[in-house]
Amino acid sequence: MFLWESAMSVLGGLAIFIYGMQMMSDGLHHVAGERMRTILQMFSKNRFVAILSGAIVTCVIQSSSASTVMVIGFINAGLLNLSQAVGLIFGANIGTTITAQLVAFDISWIIKPAIVTGLILSFIPRPKVAKWSGTVLGFGFLFLGMMMMSGALKELKDLPAFAKAFQLFQCAPAEGSSFIPPAALLGAIAVGLAATLIIQSSSACTGIIIALGASGLIDIYTAVALVLGSNIGTTITAQLAALTANRVAKQAALAHTLFNVLGVVIMCLTFLIPVNGEPVFFALISFLGGDLPRQIANAHTIFNVFTTLILIPFVPLFAKVCERVIRNKHIQVKYQKLEPHLLDTPSIALAQTTGSLRQMLKKAWEMIDCSLKIYSSNDEKNQEIVKELEERENDIDERQKDITGYLSLLMRRSLTQTEAEQIPPLLHCTNDVERIGDHAAMIRAITEKLNQENLKFSAGAEEEFNILHKLSAELTAATVGQLTEYDEIAAKRANDLERKLFEMIGNSEKEHLNRINSGDCRPQVGILYLELLEELRKIGRHLENINDRASMFYSRLPGSTEK
Repeated sequence: MFLWESAMSVLGGLAIFIYGMQMMSDGLHHVAGERMRTILQMFSKNRFVAILSGAIVTCVIQSSSASTVMVIGFINAGLLNLSQAVGLIFGANIGTTITAQLVAFDISWIIKPAIVTGLILSFIPRPKVAKWSGTVLGFGFLFLGMMMMSGALKELKDLPAFAKAFQLFQCAPAEGSSFIPPAALLGAIAVGLAATLIIQSSSACTGIIIALGASGLIDIYTAVALVLGSNIGTTITAQLAALTANRVAKQAALAHTLFNVLGVVIMCLTFLIPVNGEPVFFALISFLGGDLPRQIANAHTIFNVFTTLILIPFVPLFAKVCERVIRNKHIQVKYQKLEPHLLDTPSIALAQTTGSLRQMLKKAWEMIDCSLKIYSSNDEKNQEIVKELEERENDIDERQKDITGYLSLLMRRSLTQTEAEQIPPLLHCTNDVERIGDHAAMIRAITEKLNQENLKFSAGAEEEFNILHKLSAELTAATVGQLTEYDEIAAKRANDLERKLFEMIGNSEKEHLNRINSGDCRPQVGILYLELLEELRKIGRHLENINDRASMFYSRLPGSTEK
């Protein structure tokens, strides 16, 4: 009965600990929100800034596994290249040490105040205050779970069978020796690796290792070996995320694994260098002092910082090795704008959605432009595009479904007010673009009928038609520009183009009716011309809708790849 209750206390404490960590991570991520886009802008600077960015991002989301999965998403969406990603991964290994440093503190007095404060904050209607509630609550639950685990493990320590199980992979050198038994070392590394594979979080696994150390079940030597295994185990998450991603993302996942494995090998080699009767690494940990939980946290930090500093000069080499191992020069790298892994970073997912909308608009205008050219500029190149119009229309429809589905998934995430407000207008704009694509079929039917029946506009109508075609192209280009990077001056120009287009369509209708009445234009041709003007007016209205909402959207992210 005692064993069962103690075991349940350990598992319950572990559950609360992991839940608290996730809650705090989500809360910090929510608070960071749009700042994640600013951090992304730093990635493209150089390897040192990328490492700093990786450390900051991982500190925010409290998990190197989660941050490397985010990197996979960035690469698959075309936001990062391999060298930038490798630097980010290096930084993630440093950032993940903050959790161990945090839980090593004995601040049980803060648990109840944190939980009470977090609960109170959750009832405050102001979004800027309420969104901190998850962070504070998670902080309280994190230490509550840690306290429960440590207390239960101290009780289980007195059970001979339980204590003996941990002695199977004790890594402490024999008395009078500084040599760590290799079998025990490899066994402990394997246990740490397996535990992290199961939990899917190196931060959570390190918290468990600190709890085991605080209970006296393991010593510093065993704890360090478990931490080393945990650092290798955490790479599996990125490997799984990269399975369905492009080649560059797979290379980044490989870089993460190689980096962590190489770091463990380097650290194990330092164990062979004795200083004052113990391995040099452990001599440094002893010199820094502190109780066992603090020593474990320090060892975790020093290991990750040391290996990162050693390997920084080799970032380009890492990238080249990964490119050599995973390569296929004959297949072009494909990027996925609406990357599922980016949904956990809503501000970036929204920017990518805007990018997809922008590309969808470009495709829709190509269809309109082709359909208009059937009347006056139907050369061989245009005729080839005409053959693809039905296929292109289906592509526009698929893009609409993809964006709608992606935004539906995004709505299930925890969003800031600014992020949530962007989704409805993005959906409306997606529908506007889809309708523009539909108008291509209507215009094509009109222009093809004119050509098939050898009907021609009057000289005045042809001049107006060419000017309207040009104005519509300029308005579309201005709208694409607004979706690329919103600018007040450019927005005014787009509004001026809208006004000019609508005024000219209105004037053309009046002029054309006069031409019909005076006999300068045949009624059959006149009706088709008026239908064409109405189609251009509708397209202009859709473009106007998009321009009116463009200021609400996140614009293109630095480093994004246009398709």
